Amino acid sequence: MMTGSYSYKTVPDAANRRVATQQFLTAILFAAIILATNLYICLPLFKSPAAYMNSMHGFWIALAERAEGSWLHPTWWPYWSGGMPFEFTYAPLAPALVKLWSKWGGVAPIVAFHQISAVVYCLVPLALFWAAWRITRMPGYSFVAAMIYTFIAPTQWLVPDPNTTWRGIWDARRMLLIFVWDETPHLIALACLPVTIVFLWQAFQSRRAAWYAAAALSISVASLSSAFGVTTSAIAAICVLFASGRKKLWPNLRVVLAIGVLAYSLCAAFLPPSLLWAMRSSQPEHDEPGFTAGSLTALALVAFGWAAVWTLLRRWTPDWRTRLLALFAYLSCSIPLIAFYFHRQFVPQPSRYRIEMEFAVALVLAFSGRIWIERWPVLLRRTFVFLLVAMAGEQVLYHRNYARALTAWHGPTESIEYRVAIWIDRNLPGVRVMLPGSIAQWADAFAPVSQVGGESWSMPFNKSQERGLAAIYKSSENVDQDARYSLAWAKAFGAGAIAVSSPQSEEFWKPFAHPAKFDGRLPVLMSDGGVTVYRIPQRSASLAHVIPKSAVIGRMPSGPDDVASLERYDAALDDPALPVADFNWMGRNRIRIHATIAADQAISIQVSEHRGWHARINGRAAKIERDGLGLMWLEPGSAGPCEIELNYDGGVELRACRYLSAIAAVVLVLLFFLPARFFRREQTA
Repeated sequence: MMTGSYSYKTVPDAANRRVATQQFLTAILFAAIILATNLYICLPLFKSPAAYMNSMHGFWIALAERAEGSWLHPTWWPYWSGGMPFEFTYAPLAPALVKLWSKWGGVAPIVAFHQISAVVYCLVPLALFWAAWRITRMPGYSFVAAMIYTFIAPTQWLVPDPNTTWRGIWDARRMLLIFVWDETPHLIALACLPVTIVFLWQAFQSRRAAWYAAAALSISVASLSSAFGVTTSAIAAICVLFASGRKKLWPNLRVVLAIGVLAYSLCAAFLPPSLLWAMRSSQPEHDEPGFTAGSLTALALVAFGWAAVWTLLRRWTPDWRTRLLALFAYLSCSIPLIAFYFHRQFVPQPSRYRIEMEFAVALVLAFSGRIWIERWPVLLRRTFVFLLVAMAGEQVLYHRNYARALTAWHGPTESIEYRVAIWIDRNLPGVRVMLPGSIAQWADAFAPVSQVGGESWSMPFNKSQERGLAAIYKSSENVDQDARYSLAWAKAFGAGAIAVSSPQSEEFWKPFAHPAKFDGRLPVLMSDGGVTVYRIPQRSASLAHVIPKSAVIGRMPSGPDDVASLERYDAALDDPALPVADFNWMGRNRIRIHATIAADQAISIQVSEHRGWHARINGRAAKIERDGLGLMWLEPGSAGPCEIELNYDGGVELRACRYLSAIAAVVLVLLFFLPARFFRREQTA
């Protein structure tokens, strides 16, 4: 980034020095220009009710619509995949912001989501500018870095999207990612990244409790925004740690660990250890390779390059700012570059770290260009600035027109996702349904629909459910077998209806390999826009069933065609000789079941098992068992009428994580008010 003899000459030691008034006012002016430019670009999106069904926006809107008291205490989420703890639905910050703004701003949730996304769109380059200026005290070059990030997408040259030409560098890629695809939570985490870097450095410098607290708060906000926030926070910590110098490496490592413990404690309520494990274990189920021998190679490549860069920087320059920017650029770029060119990864979804790479490239272009630009004659520099301004003007108009195009009416009420969800809510109340693709992603944003699927694949609560969904979409190349296997899985998970999208349907993803496999086999309930809803015959729509104990599924099926135990279980559900059990939800966290059973029978409950559920049968505590599909079943222990009550309290882990977060919040507040002398000051490099 700089030669060994070239250093930051503007302010020799600016990190702790009072900012000159003129420089401060210049920075304020540049910040206002950055904010105004981004606001102008995305202004049409602040009032847009457009809905892009090929996105995960429906997840966050559904959570905002139906979370109720789940933010404050452990609550069961009954709508997706047989139910799950609310903590397993998605990172909570984006839907929580949508809920708050929808309520306080008096706007529809989908408009609230767009407005939150637009604010995030504006804040990310502003955060980049603020951090770069705070570190370098060079508002001009920090402004250039923010403008580069605003207007161009250089990763489209280095790690391009499929079918992208060289002109893709000028595309409004960030706007596409945030408004059409699924990156609002990721970009919230990204906005925290430069803030975390500054706060960590201040914590190293001052050893003041307030900076410890600020850094922990920034990391926890990033982590509650997106799983990517955990990785980006780790990147920030590693870069700042090594940039601080070899002599302070170990003392600062202790600081980082303390901040990390506090940060995790703050967000533990929504990031319990069981969720982190589920996210990790989900990768092989969804074509994510997980950690393999190739992952070790990728990690070794990153480590070797890191060691080389760090060694060169120590000999090259004593300036910590140069070291920090170089290390951050290297680490941010290495993850997507190694994945793209060497096809190896050690973190999930490495290509999505191109968002962080855009940050790094913008900084490199701005501050490396400084070395050469300041050597140019004055006339050449002035004309170059004029050229940049002209190009920026073109990009402002292009990005603004693209924003207008995104607001072209994609009315949610006109979509097939809306029509199917509303039809099911009106015509199949209380019936669990299997919905495909984008309909499943959006259904609960429109109506309280109980689904076999619907959850985010990256945060699966029940692996058997994921396997079942894959089997329903395609379990065999033979159509007859596919229909048979699919029905076995769907009935076992309590589906009373199934919607199938044809290749010509309006539904976006069209996941069924054989969309006509139920024709002539199941009665048609409705057909609209290429989507057909079939009725799955059920003796009872209840999610509780009296079955022989021998029919309980004992193990997870090994694959889509391993349906012998499923079919035996399904036959028991349809057996007219067995009594019918009444099943009623009494709020989110309570279920009441009434049944009459014999001594050799059990109660199967088609709700996902979790240790937070507790059962009482006729007033006596009873043990809840887990079957091979991850669902609950009970053995009452005596024949006759049974009144069964199930209550959910989150279990020991989720309750403990809530208490931990509450304690951490109190500690955080106290840290902000501790006197500066509470921690021993140490001189930094």
